[in-house]
Amino acid sequence: GLVFGTLLALASVGLSLIFGTTGLSNFAHGEQVTLGGILAYLGTQVVGLPLLVSGAIAVILAAASGWLQDAAIWHPLRKRRVGMTQQLIVTIGLAITLQYVYQFFLGGSSLRIVRSNPATVTLGPVYITQQSLISLGIAAVALGGVSYFLVATRIGRATRAVSDNPALASASGITVDRIIRLVWTVGAGLAGLGGVLMGLYLNATAWNMGSTLLLLMFAAVTLGGLGTAFGALVGSIVIGLVVELSNLVIPSDMRYAGALVILILVLLLRPQGILGRAERIG
Repeated sequence: GLVFGTLLALASVGLSLIFGTTGLSNFAHGEQVTLGGILAYLGTQVVGLPLLVSGAIAVILAAASGWLQDAAIWHPLRKRRVGMTQQLIVTIGLAITLQYVYQFFLGGSSLRIVRSNPATVTLGPVYITQQSLISLGIAAVALGGVSYFLVATRIGRATRAVSDNPALASASGITVDRIIRLVWTVGAGLAGLGGVLMGLYLNATAWNMGSTLLLLMFAAVTLGGLGTAFGALVGSIVIGLVVELSNLVIPSDMRYAGALVILILVLLLRPQGILGRAERIG
């Protein structure tokens, strides 16, 4: 559960940052996760690159796709002052399009990034694969780097300022569009890294992996607090534990349903989430 939650946090943090800076719920974010896994598969199994090299290239290309998306789609829409509802519909259409583009070119079967059986490690009563431990370490380092970036760097503080109040941030001299472009790039890169590591954790990736995880990402972001990166991290850990431990009491095919229950309860009992701020309405 801790491993799954940490890997889920890589994608959820990017989704939360995008919502915080733009107010947009990006339903195509799951396809960024899928893109990372697919690129790692192509680099490893088709091109024949070492796993570390293909994984690094996958993350770089995923980040570049986030930059391109904002430059080609979201920045022009913001410039034309298109409403959030219309932009939300665009993300849904983009998600559906990308899903079937992946399926058309790669088929509907599972794609194994590494075809050899992973070695296992025994930690007391726990059996875990070496891939999962390495993935956990990489994810922890990446999340630590994002945390340092948001807290201790000037651009990170500007990102939090834009997330808190874009108009005030702009009035104080911050270039809001440049920060948003950076957030789209970093968010897509984190999602791509999450896709690579999730593909290793699940032993395979597929054309619809991201869409399957999208509900969990939204549940994690809502649980932690919309627009807060640290809240997304906390929410992802909770969701990961719930999803994996629910196998003890319900069939494994229904394990993602627990995330939906948590999402509904959070919206009913604490809409602002664990680390979110309560807002007055009316």
